[in-house]
Amino acid sequence: MRTAVLNAPGSIEIVNAADPVPKSTEVLVRIKYCGICTLEQRLYSGEMKIYYPIIPGHEASGIVEYVGDDVITSIKPGDHVAIDMVYRCHECYYCRRGQSNMCLNRFDRRLKPLGGFSELASLKPEQLYKVPSELPLEQAAFTEPLACCIRSLKKIDLQISEDLLIIGAGPMGLMHLKAALAMGARVTVSDVNDARLALASEMGADFTVNPSKQDIVSVIMDLTGGVGADACVVASPAFSALENAFSAIRKDGRVNIYTAYTMDKPALPVDLNFLHRNEITVTGTEGRTETDFLQASRMLSFGKIDVKPLISRIIGFDGLEDGIKAAMSPDTQRVLLGTEL
Repeated sequence: MRTAVLNAPGSIEIVNAADPVPKSTEVLVRIKYCGICTLEQRLYSGEMKIYYPIIPGHEASGIVEYVGDDVITSIKPGDHVAIDMVYRCHECYYCRRGQSNMCLNRFDRRLKPLGGFSELASLKPEQLYKVPSELPLEQAAFTEPLACCIRSLKKIDLQISEDLLIIGAGPMGLMHLKAALAMGARVTVSDVNDARLALASEMGADFTVNPSKQDIVSVIMDLTGGVGADACVVASPAFSALENAFSAIRKDGRVNIYTAYTMDKPALPVDLNFLHRNEITVTGTEGRTETDFLQASRMLSFGKIDVKPLISRIIGFDGLEDGIKAAMSPDTQRVLLGTEL
């Protein structure tokens, strides 16, 4: 099979490897699509390190080819599946608390993390979520990132009819948008890129604002009758996004710092007395749990969320390195690896 091996930052190699031989307790899946997420971009750039060599890729979908004799599952050969490729140990403190997104061992090489940039993978049955054959597999590959957005919105306890401000209209910001709309919120999306804002409008944003041209606080206050946004998701690494979040939030509002930062030890740009006196809740989110993953697979399967507009390019193995670089550009949303191209 073909697979992509990241040997060091900036050094990715397409190799012909032996097909995996599944154990009797495993399922063999032919991977069809895998998204090039921020995680893969950071591994490639060297901004983040797990270990080398590693096969990147974790936003994957595929078709089941073989089910081991000792597997207890309703999944059968030919089924279409979304794949959870960041496996959890189920043994650590956080897994046993139901917080598997915080698994202490999720990137332990013994658990074979990632691996979506391959044609085949032997997986545990709990890593697979069946989706209908009517759902295009390139869209099913969005299950994992959508699950992360669902967890994010749960963390800020988003309620029906609330005003949500999303700062950042990249793929994660726009998946937050679709999930929040499905949950009954009114959503304003902020970004300095007009093309991304146009896409946000096409995808259903109630309002958009470009903070380089408009005063975001004035816009939010006008929309909310001077109250402020009930909740805010910061999906942009620009530090000014954090400042805008705290300026536009209402008393007793909730801010989720969804993005990660490249700067060393960034600090909250807010007066601590402001948090104290206004009872502002500040949180972050990391990954997703099995429940979030299941909910994402069902929302996509039910047709409640359409991610097709987020597919900027689909490339094959030969174009993978260019695809990773393209994924880093603000001019793209999600770039996918199509293993059959």
